[in-house]
Amino acid sequence: MKKIRLVIFLSLVIIFLMVGCVKSPSVPVKDEPSVKPPMVEPSHAKTQTSESTILKPPRVASRVPDSNVWEHFGKTKTGDNYYNKANITKSSNIVSVSTCKIVTDDCRKQTIEAVKKYDLEKSIKYQSYDREVVLWNIDCKNKRSKVKEVIRYDDQGNVLDSSTFNNEEWENILVLTGTDSLRKILCVAQEKPLKKKK
Repeated sequence: MKKIRLVIFLSLVIIFLMVGCVKSPSVPVKDEPSVKPPMVEPSHAKTQTSESTILKPPRVASRVPDSNVWEHFGKTKTGDNYYNKANITKSSNIVSVSTCKIVTDDCRKQTIEAVKKYDLEKSIKYQSYDREVVLWNIDCKNKRSKVKEVIRYDDQGNVLDSSTFNNEEWENILVLTGTDSLRKILCVAQEKPLKKKK
């Protein structure tokens, strides 16, 4: 019984930390490199589910994802955020999109400490934790979101961890967060009706 409680507790801690890194408040970004280096996709990169076709890891040769696929949309205290502009799905008022966060050293250290509490060996692999790709559903009309899948990668494009969320509840999008910035970009066309010509 104690083992079951421990497993449940540790699972909740991991989910809490993953969502915490995903939903950190946004801060303005001032400098972006004007020249982005070409990216090479590792041959061993893999996806987890059929829905994960949106979740292919960013090409890994530098810390900046391929600008032909990934568009920078903000910076949080846990990392630089990009969304996959090449693969956005819209259905009614719901937009599905994947984001990529290049994690900061602080986010990496927090994650290592959290993982170390339940799996020392796994925490060693997180020394090279580089980015996480998250599949989001965003409800443009009601300003809500939910996470469908989170995949964490090391600096070589290897999957460190992945989680799929099938029955998550919708959460209101807080103002001035990374998710709010993403919602504004993806939902702006739906919020502003076209003007008719006279």
